Amino acid sequence: MRAEQTIAPITTARPGIVLRLARTVSDMLRLWSNRRAMRRLSELSDWELVDIGLTREDITRAYDGPILNDPTRHLEQIVRARANEECVIRRRP
Repeated sequence: MRAEQTIAPITTARPGIVLRLARTVSDMLRLWSNRRAMRRLSELSDWELVDIGLTREDITRAYDGPILNDPTRHLEQIVRARANEECVIRRRP
């Protein structure tokens, strides 16, 4: 029996573990990057935040919650909810 034949079954079972590990590392890097972006947003002045459609309270609310939650997703939900409210108000006669 050749060495390649004995190694093949071991390597075919490993890609699942390696893929999960790669996804976990990728998710952690994305979370870290998004938290850095939120930190930069919190450094903007109130005028600059209003200019892009945010308030200081929006950023504070986006940071609320567990550390492993992505604050940019929460901020996106806040912005979408505000946009939907504005659409409803504009539709009223």
